[in-house]
Amino acid sequence: MLKLALRNLLDKKIRFALTTLSVVTGVTFVVGTFALTDSLRSTFGDLAQDIAGETDLTVRAAQEIGNEADRPTMPDSLLDEVAAIDGVVEASGTVQARNVVIVDDDGNAIRPQGPPALGMNFSSRVFFVIEGRAPQGQEFVVDATTATNNSLEVGETYDINGPVRSQPFELVGIFNFGAPDTNTSLGQTMSVFDTGTAQQFLGFGDRLVEIRVRVNADVAETRAAIGAAVGQDYEVITQEIAAEEQTEQFQSVLNIFTSILLVFAFIAVFVSAFIINNTFQIVVTQRVREIGLWRAIGVTPKQVSRSIVVESAIVGLLSTAIGIAVGMAVSLIMRAAIRASGFGLPSGPLVLRPRTVVLAVVIGLGVTMTASIVPALRARRITPIAALSQDHRIERSGWRRRVAVGGAVTAAGVVCLALGMAGVGSTAAVLALTGIGALVTFVGLNVASPAIARPVVRVLGRPIEAVFGMPGKLARENAARNPRRTASTAGALMIGVTLMATTSVVGASVSSTIADVLSDAVRADYFVRSEASPFDPSTGFPAQLLGDLEDRDEIESVVGYRVAFGGMVVGGDSRDVVTADFDTVERHMDGDVISGSIAGGDPLTGIALHVDPAGDLGVAVGDTLEATFPDNQTVTLTVSAIFADAAIYGNWLIDNALWEQHFGRRDYRFGTAVAQAGLAEGSQIALAEVTGRYPGVIGENRAEFREANQSLVDSIFAVITVLLGLSFVIALIGIANTLALSVFERTREIGLLRAVGMTRRQLRRAVRWEAAIVATFGGVMGVVVGTVLGVAGSLATPDSFITTVDVPYATLVIYIAVAGLAGLLAALLPARRAGRMNILDAIAHE
Repeated sequence: MLKLALRNLLDKKIRFALTTLSVVTGVTFVVGTFALTDSLRSTFGDLAQDIAGETDLTVRAAQEIGNEADRPTMPDSLLDEVAAIDGVVEASGTVQARNVVIVDDDGNAIRPQGPPALGMNFSSRVFFVIEGRAPQGQEFVVDATTATNNSLEVGETYDINGPVRSQPFELVGIFNFGAPDTNTSLGQTMSVFDTGTAQQFLGFGDRLVEIRVRVNADVAETRAAIGAAVGQDYEVITQEIAAEEQTEQFQSVLNIFTSILLVFAFIAVFVSAFIINNTFQIVVTQRVREIGLWRAIGVTPKQVSRSIVVESAIVGLLSTAIGIAVGMAVSLIMRAAIRASGFGLPSGPLVLRPRTVVLAVVIGLGVTMTASIVPALRARRITPIAALSQDHRIERSGWRRRVAVGGAVTAAGVVCLALGMAGVGSTAAVLALTGIGALVTFVGLNVASPAIARPVVRVLGRPIEAVFGMPGKLARENAARNPRRTASTAGALMIGVTLMATTSVVGASVSSTIADVLSDAVRADYFVRSEASPFDPSTGFPAQLLGDLEDRDEIESVVGYRVAFGGMVVGGDSRDVVTADFDTVERHMDGDVISGSIAGGDPLTGIALHVDPAGDLGVAVGDTLEATFPDNQTVTLTVSAIFADAAIYGNWLIDNALWEQHFGRRDYRFGTAVAQAGLAEGSQIALAEVTGRYPGVIGENRAEFREANQSLVDSIFAVITVLLGLSFVIALIGIANTLALSVFERTREIGLLRAVGMTRRQLRRAVRWEAAIVATFGGVMGVVVGTVLGVAGSLATPDSFITTVDVPYATLVIYIAVAGLAGLLAALLPARRAGRMNILDAIAHE
């Protein structure tokens, strides 16, 4: 059986190569993703140990709410208390802030794409000066990578935008971070000052973020002594805990990156399974006479099915081996691409863990063999008498059963979609229901699709028949001849088109939401943001900028906004907080207040919230609720307003004054301005002059802001669509494979057609248009299903992201057209092969 399987594969080299290629793609994605991320995890773990290696203990404020950037600070007087404890040989305070941006000699802001721009105080145990000296007063030092990449020179003075203001500093040194000989930074820029200057410039006043301690006694005893001295509001962690936390921060980013890539890998594997199953189904059908003869000479049913499974195992093993090799190469390419984008990854060897190899085998071998099981079982039912029949066909499940099963599965998926669109449960539950409903609906429609394949492809083929005559008619009839094969072949393509159509609908809905918000809800004339904000939602700009803008006579009022994800706990759950200035925000943004008044709220005790959380908590205007902030302080807040538009204020809105009491960050995420009446032109000039003093900050009018946001949305969804296009390409391999097998199956028929006068050109045209009809059928099905899923997903998405559902009909029509053209392209080689057949040999073929 093994020899027979090898012979069958080698006799059909093109089919073998195409089938193998479809599996290799999925394995490559998985191996490349895990090899890259495992390598980075290993390197980041070593780096975290190096950074924490010089510190035995770290003292910091306890935190249960918010992220690390919102950790409470501590008075620097605590430093002397810690240093005086027995066993402490050295204690040093640290401060660190994000959005500290250096401005180069050309007036350009130095901000990496991805990694943060950090400001911090100097420590000789972390920063190893390789040129110049440590900073004092109005001086700073910078990491070697930033200095080299941006031609920063010691002795020059550079403006630095901090969280509070912009200020000039003299560069007096360049350092390596983490190690004396190598700069181990990860692409972030680091502006480092002496401790006193850092505290004032970064907005910490007389407070510290951490105290790092070195001991010359028993670490556990010293830790206990420090804990007793500082009290329960602070915690003392060991070097091991600090390194573990640092590693977890690295890995949390890698987990997101890994998950995204694995989604696309899963899609590739899913499409490949369709192709493999379809290929073996056709191969078994074409080899009925051959298998019947095997049975006639004594081959058992078990041996017949085993030969099919062995063929699939060979394909799977070879695909796995190639996929692992190519995946390792792809991981190197991905690492180079990430470095080229400005994200400095540490050097280190690629890591191929046993888990990755096992997963590759499961995907490559497991998926391939699983897809071949049904064809193998059908091959077992071929009897010796089939060798005597020219028209024997393997029996399959009937139409009624297929429609009933497909309909039931589709109905279950639709129910899940309906529950998701209705918003049943939490946001996570809603999105999960929508996702499960989408997958189940797709599977159900795919099971039932053969029932509609014949009438649909006949309708789609009618224009082709009208234009191209007999070749068009043959193409139409051949596509309709075997609806199961047509539906199965188109099914792989339908997956890709469905996903792209879904993405297009969601993307168009996001764009429409932005347009509607800007036209209906935004009253401000101008918008201020960091130029990096589209890529990093944590970026901001100095608070001083809005003060400068408000001082201009051409500007009536200015509002600054801040955001803290999970920055507040209410009712036992973390809440995302947005801040603004209560007294003026309604002049800038209309959140559709349906009860109360935002301006009527007390800046220190007021809160405005969306109707959904208000309904969940059962509160109304005038009611109170308890809110706990990252500084572990619980405040009784009074509901001053309830609003309906979450796209403007989020779900929870507090005043900037309340923020500044409980959060350490002072920079603003976003800003809006309203011009004085009749001074539109002058206000535009004022905006440009003020933002021009802060490189890296952008001031935009409404039209510019709308265009920038819509361009960003279009770019994000374009990248997603391109990645999803991988499944589209794999599906085209399946179409080419199916057509090549179909041409072989119809060899005698093709010979007869040529014998009665059909030209080679007509024959090639018939094969190409058959592929176009099948691909168009897949495109139509994909667009229909994708539109339904896109609408469902948009309706299930929280109102803070999507409030308007939009269907981009022109884009969806283009997808159908591209599917048809891609089918023509996939048919080039099969059509050429059909046209080159010798007439007599074809007629004599059995």
